[in-house]
Amino acid sequence: MGPTWGVRSTMMLRILFVVGFGFLIAVSGCARIGEFWTQPASEAMQSTPNPLPIPLEDREWVMDEISDELDDYFRIAREQRIRLVDSIMTEGWIETHPRIGSTLLEPWHRDSQPGFEKLHATMQTVRRFAKVRVVPSQDQFWIDVKVFKELEDLPQPVGSTVGGSISRYDNSIDQDELYPSGPLNAGWIPLGRDFALEQEILQNINARIEKGCPNRDTSTH
Repeated sequence: MGPTWGVRSTMMLRILFVVGFGFLIAVSGCARIGEFWTQPASEAMQSTPNPLPIPLEDREWVMDEISDELDDYFRIAREQRIRLVDSIMTEGWIETHPRIGSTLLEPWHRDSQPGFEKLHATMQTVRRFAKVRVVPSQDQFWIDVKVFKELEDLPQPVGSTVGGSISRYDNSIDQDELYPSGPLNAGWIPLGRDFALEQEILQNINARIEKGCPNRDTSTH
């Protein structure tokens, strides 16, 4: 009876150990999944430097590549090209119109990154806009990308027929993108920066630059 009980107790301990170990794995896995869906990316988690240093390529080509990449996420509002003034290159910059964040039902849009950002844009009305600086410095350019995120704070829901005589800050997503009325933050609460989207834009720009300028002309540097 004694030996039999000892074997059974050992088996029970092993079973409990396996179950407990599996539970810990499940909990830790769920925690990681939970963080993926409920926690925005932090600046400390980023791998690509921002500003991003790149070789001193043809300035027009560099600005074209940056504009083309930004156009995949936003509509360009205004742009100042890098210019050569008295043998000194000036700083270039690009600003975009705000864009309403894409939801989980719009996976083909890349402005809301998978995970928390997609979920947040589905549950709340948020929008983003980008500001990019291209700063010449000796033998390289520094590309500084900042994507700002805002939460809707309107007197009434967009499209609501109640109190229609009250002026709204925007009429539709497309109009908001093309012609933002009033100050950029009117009716919107700043939420800081979207580091995840900044990282994707920087990584894509870096990949474009690494492919090299197809018609490099050193005389334009």
